[in-house]
Amino acid sequence: MLTEGDKMPSVSVEDDRGQHVETTDLLGGRLVLYFYPKDDTPGCTNEASQFRDLLPQFERKKARIVGVSRDSVASHQKFKEKYSLPFELLSDVDSKLCDAFGVIVEKSNYGKTYQGIQRSTFVVDANGKIEKVWPKVTADGHAAEVLEYVSKG
Repeated sequence: MLTEGDKMPSVSVEDDRGQHVETTDLLGGRLVLYFYPKDDTPGCTNEASQFRDLLPQFERKKARIVGVSRDSVASHQKFKEKYSLPFELLSDVDSKLCDAFGVIVEKSNYGKTYQGIQRSTFVVDANGKIEKVWPKVTADGHAAEVLEYVSKG
């Protein structure tokens, strides 16, 4: 997993409108890039809703929120519409961005192991340097914790 001080990798993915986006295109101000396992699941909906509800405060701090999962563009569109999510979601179906950030880990569910996204958040400065990493996020209260961090700097 990337750590504080690392440079954000340049990876091309699609956004929730099906447009190709280079991660470097997201720079220009502070970027809160959060990785989550799956659209429209309880923990991921909870986390996204918290970022949605705090978005005006993030914007006042000039911090951009962008979510990433391996769900399709269509899945992201439904998720955004269902929960009125006003920020961008990146569709990383090929896992290029997840692999570049090192957030794919072995997980276990009902005795079966599989490779999945470890819920993680990265704050990236305007020049692409990772300034803060939360490697194993618990959804409850996480957005407020990130807001507290970006409010200090």
